Amino acid sequence: MYTFKIKSWVHYNNKERIMNKRKILVKEVMKREVVTVREATTLKELMGIFQKYTFHTLPVVKEDNRIVGVVALEDILKIFEPVPPHVMELVRRNPLWNESEERRINLFETDLSPEMGVLCIVKDFMRTDVVTIDEEATTVQARALMKLHDIRRLPVVDKDGYLKGIISLFDIILAVFKEKGIL
Repeated sequence: MYTFKIKSWVHYNNKERIMNKRKILVKEVMKREVVTVREATTLKELMGIFQKYTFHTLPVVKEDNRIVGVVALEDILKIFEPVPPHVMELVRRNPLWNESEERRINLFETDLSPEMGVLCIVKDFMRTDVVTIDEEATTVQARALMKLHDIRRLPVVDKDGYLKGIISLFDIILAVFKEKGIL
């Protein structure tokens, strides 16, 4: 019984301490200079950008900086799929579908023509179901969204969908470590 009381007291104390802790806002830790691409960016140009930076997920924006999608290195594999993903999803729902029949993409065995570098554009394989966050949100909310959607970077947008920055899991961890005096 005594142990239970101590655990209960510690739990309450931690909760109270967390409630009184300053909330770190996304706008305080986000990166304001964001590497972006356009829908018309070619595969060759995109690979050059991926080669230059250590991150491989980029917001896709219109000329006015309104976000329209996101593209990740993994999305490039969509180019080589024999059937578009939305059609494949319908096929998988069929109760007679045998998963072993699904053809896996082997990039090393696929015939690739040099023209693909300029003929394939970001619009062909980008994702349009973008998860974004407002700059007034907290880093706790940003992390919750990242966990929910299994992503590590969130575009930060204003109420009209214009890109204001980007926040990554690294940015959040760094801010927490600074707040706690670790760094």
